[in-house]
Amino acid sequence: MDKSIGHAVLAGVFLFGLPAAAQAQTDSRVTVLEQELHDIRAQVAELKKAQGQAQSKVGLDNGRLTVARANGRFTLSLRALLQYDMGYFAQGKNGTVPDLSSGTNFRRAQIGVVGTAFRDWSYNFTLDFAGNGVEKSGYIYSAYLEYDGLKPFAVRIGAYTPPQGLEDQTGSGDLLFNERASSVDAARNTAGAPSRSAVSLLLAGDTYFAGLSYTGNKVGDTGAFDEQQALVGRLAWLPVNTSDAKWLLDGNFSHVFKLADKAPGNPPLTTTLSPVSFSAGPELAVDNNGPKTVNTGNIDASSVTIFGAESAAEFHTLFLQGGWFHYAIARRDPALPDPSFHGWYALATWSLTGETHAYDPATATFRGLKPLHGLGSDGFGAWELKARYSSLDLDDNPLTAAAAGGVAGGVQNIWTLGTNWYPTNGIRFAFEYSNLHVHHVNLPASDISADEFGLRTQLSL
Repeated sequence: MDKSIGHAVLAGVFLFGLPAAAQAQTDSRVTVLEQELHDIRAQVAELKKAQGQAQSKVGLDNGRLTVARANGRFTLSLRALLQYDMGYFAQGKNGTVPDLSSGTNFRRAQIGVVGTAFRDWSYNFTLDFAGNGVEKSGYIYSAYLEYDGLKPFAVRIGAYTPPQGLEDQTGSGDLLFNERASSVDAARNTAGAPSRSAVSLLLAGDTYFAGLSYTGNKVGDTGAFDEQQALVGRLAWLPVNTSDAKWLLDGNFSHVFKLADKAPGNPPLTTTLSPVSFSAGPELAVDNNGPKTVNTGNIDASSVTIFGAESAAEFHTLFLQGGWFHYAIARRDPALPDPSFHGWYALATWSLTGETHAYDPATATFRGLKPLHGLGSDGFGAWELKARYSSLDLDDNPLTAAAAGGVAGGVQNIWTLGTNWYPTNGIRFAFEYSNLHVHHVNLPASDISADEFGLRTQLSL
C-alpha cells in the first residue's frame, strides 16, 4: 500500500473516532450526574419523612383534645366525665330508719390525661372531685403506668380499678343504670374499686380477656398499720361474636388473705384486729349522709373470699346482662361459725332507635349507645328502655345472737325501670324509678320501703 494512502486511512479513522469517544465520555458523566441527583432526592425524602415524624398533630379524638407525634410514639388526650344527679325518696314503712335524704349531687366530676409514651407504654392519671352523696376537694381516681410491649400481654401498676368483673369494669360513663347493682358494689369494694393500689398482669384479645391482680389499700385510706393484701382475678370469653349477636361469659374472684391491721403487734381474740363488713345503699347516691340500708356490721376476720359469675348477650337491639355473687368470711375465732352471703342482679335494655352496644375487647365490656342520628341534625338521638332487678342477702343465721355467730345484715331487693337518652355522642340523660324493700327477719321494725326517682345529666369526653 502506498504510504500516502495509509496515512489518509489512519487520519480518517482518527477523525471519525473522535466524536464517538467524546460521546462516550459525555454519556458516562450524565450517568454519574443522574445517580447523584437520585441520591440527593432520596436524602431529601428521608429528611422530609424525619421532619414529618418529628411534628406533632393536634385533633379531637372522639371529642377529646388529643396531641400526638406523627410516629405514634407519644400521645396525650384530655378526658372528662361529669355526672350531675337529682334524686327524690318517697319512704313508706318506717320512714325514718334511716331517713333517706332527697337532693342533688355531683356523682362524678373527673378530669385527667391518658395516652402513650415511647410507643410501648400507656398511662392514665385522673382526679375526681365528686363522690357518693358528697363533693370532694379532689382525689386520685386512677394513676397507673402500663407496659404494652408484650401484646397480647400487659403489665399495669399504680392505683386504679383492678379487673374484677363485667359490671365492675364497665366504665362509669357507659353504665346502663345510674348506680351499679348492690351485689356488684359489695363485691368490688372489698379488694377492688377505684383508687386501689395494685399491680396486674393482663391478657386481652378480640374474644378473650384475663386479669390477675395483687391489691392493697385504697389511696388515702387511713387507720391501718399494715395494708390489706389480696388477689383479684377475672376471666372473660366471647363465644358468640357476629354482627347481629354477641354473648359474653365472665367469671371472677377476690381473696383477701391478709386484712389491714388496725394496730401494731398481734392483739388477742378479745380485741378486734381486722374487722370486715359488707354493706350497700339504696342504689341512688344523692344522700349526703350516705346511709347503708343493709349492713353486716364489723366481723373479726382472718380472710375474705368472693366468687362471681356474670354474662351478657346482645341480639340486634335487645341487650341482657346478669350476675351472681357469693361472699364468704373466715373468722379469726375458730369457735364461731364462718358466715357467708350472696347477691344477684339481672337487667335488660331495648334500643328504640336501632343502635347497639359496641363490644370493647380491651376491657371485655359493652359501651353505651352512639346515636345514628343526633339531635338537631336529622334525628332525635338514641333512646333505650331499661329494667333491672337486684338482690343482696346479708343475713347468716340472723335469729342467732351476734355473740354466737349470727349476722343480721338484712335482705335488700330493688327493681328499677327507666330510660336513657343520648342526644349526641358524649351526652346522656337517664331517668329511673326504683322500688326499694329491705327486710330484717330478726327486727321487722327496722324494715324499709321507699320509692326512688333519679335523673342523671352526663357529659363524657
